[in-house]
Amino acid sequence: MFRQLQFVWDQLPNLLWGFPNYRPGGLLLSILLSTGAVLAGLGLAIGLGFAAHSRVRVVRFLVGRALWLIRGIPLLVLLVLLFQVLGTGMVFGVEFSAFWTAATTLTLYAAAYQADMIRAGIAAVPQQLVDDARVLGARRLTVAATVTLPHCLRTMRPALLTQAVTVFKDSSVVVVLGVSDLTTNARIALGGDVRNAPYWIATYLAVGALYWVVAFALGRFVAGRGQAPLVGGPSRAYG
Repeated sequence: MFRQLQFVWDQLPNLLWGFPNYRPGGLLLSILLSTGAVLAGLGLAIGLGFAAHSRVRVVRFLVGRALWLIRGIPLLVLLVLLFQVLGTGMVFGVEFSAFWTAATTLTLYAAAYQADMIRAGIAAVPQQLVDDARVLGARRLTVAATVTLPHCLRTMRPALLTQAVTVFKDSSVVVVLGVSDLTTNARIALGGDVRNAPYWIATYLAVGALYWVVAFALGRFVAGRGQAPLVGGPSRAYG
């Protein structure tokens, strides 16, 4: 047991922030990768959420089918498919690295689920708020930016933060591309040496513990934010 703990302790810096000359990596890279995916995905999700309430039926149909397609594909399969497309330069002749393929995949994955939350949040905006803004002379874009979106984000904040926790945990799938995240670095630390077999359980327990600590901290943060109250009835999204 002491030798296993010593092995994990010796590898802890590599698990936390990466191997020398390959930093950031490990847990730090997992956090950066998932945070970037959640933020970029949220920006995309906001556009998709408003498009889902578009007055143009074709736009609503296309957005709905696109979200259904992405959510219907397992993340691991989506990652491999996009790597076959992006990593081979099939898009504008630009070859994406494994890291940028992983980042793109996680962003699309996050956006697909966040967009549904944004769409629901927009539908929950009290119509009276929208009508009051329109009576005061606000344009539809102004209503969307100053009334609908802020209320939507407040309402859906707990759900969005919970989704961020999910994206962080699911980011471990990038191990299949060799991106130097926490799971990948654990595999590299163990290597192919059979003499390291006794350290496998201790190492992956440490990996699970690190994921749990971050996820638990985020979960407590989500719980501390509380649930925003819903007021009023259905709305017409943004005027």
